[in-house]
Amino acid sequence: MTHTSIVSYHTNPYTCGVARFNHALARTMNLPLLSLNEYLDVGSSQEVFLSLKTEEMSPVDQDRLSRALVSKRLLFDLLLHGYVGTELERSLCLNAKLVAAASREIADQVKGFREDVISVFAPGAPEVPPAPRVDCTLLTFGMAHKIRSQGYLRLAELIVGDPRSFRLDISTALHEGGTFDEDFFTVNSEISHVFAGNVRFLGFLADSEVSERLRTASALVAFFPRGARENNTTVLSAMAHGCPVVTNVDEKSPSWMVHNETIFDIEKLKAFPEKRELQRVSSQSREIAKSLTFQELVNQLHKSRS
Repeated sequence: MTHTSIVSYHTNPYTCGVARFNHALARTMNLPLLSLNEYLDVGSSQEVFLSLKTEEMSPVDQDRLSRALVSKRLLFDLLLHGYVGTELERSLCLNAKLVAAASREIADQVKGFREDVISVFAPGAPEVPPAPRVDCTLLTFGMAHKIRSQGYLRLAELIVGDPRSFRLDISTALHEGGTFDEDFFTVNSEISHVFAGNVRFLGFLADSEVSERLRTASALVAFFPRGARENNTTVLSAMAHGCPVVTNVDEKSPSWMVHNETIFDIEKLKAFPEKRELQRVSSQSREIAKSLTFQELVNQLHKSRS
């Protein structure tokens, strides 16, 4: 069978292991990746490779696939990433030209009604070369898709003519009740170009790893809809670690956020700060942060009650 595409239920490689596997399989086979619903919308004329774990599917989508197996002459090979004994799994195995199981355990379960099932494996992630060394590592936190904001575009303008090499490291975060869609992990193409592709997603970082990154970063970059505030914990965390901050301020920003003294205001910079400037401002910001601790907050709250 000549496949026209790999078909995956989930397609976001950042949130689903099977989707990540299917992206790698599609690259290796030089085929496009389709979502299951995209495939079913197209119809039965395509000969595809279904790579699925049916227990990940919603009841609605399981029902849609079951009906398609009956109403359409689907042409497919099948790779099962799990088996729980559902009628859908049985129907898929009986209708597939080739049935492959991602483990011998799965194959043994299928052999009762599909004797020619083959047992294969799921390769691990490829070894990624170490990140190249750069002169300046910039760290940012928050939603990756919000990196299209104006502050980052201004930052890009400052970096374009700089002889130093830069990398942007992004730690992503997700608000309660939110979901990771694929756009979450995209960066504006202009910004990616400015960084010469040196953009790394760090995922969600625990406090200890955040602390380590802040100690080693050249600067934290953080931009806000109006300006930095006293409750922007990312900024205050960087200041406490002696990590210089490049941000934006306005008339509502705290008085101790002063350009070229305790922070760098992106709108006032003519060039990205030199190392000695970064060190000077980070030292001064760290002194300010010594009075911005939880203990000082508690002291102020207690004082207000007396």
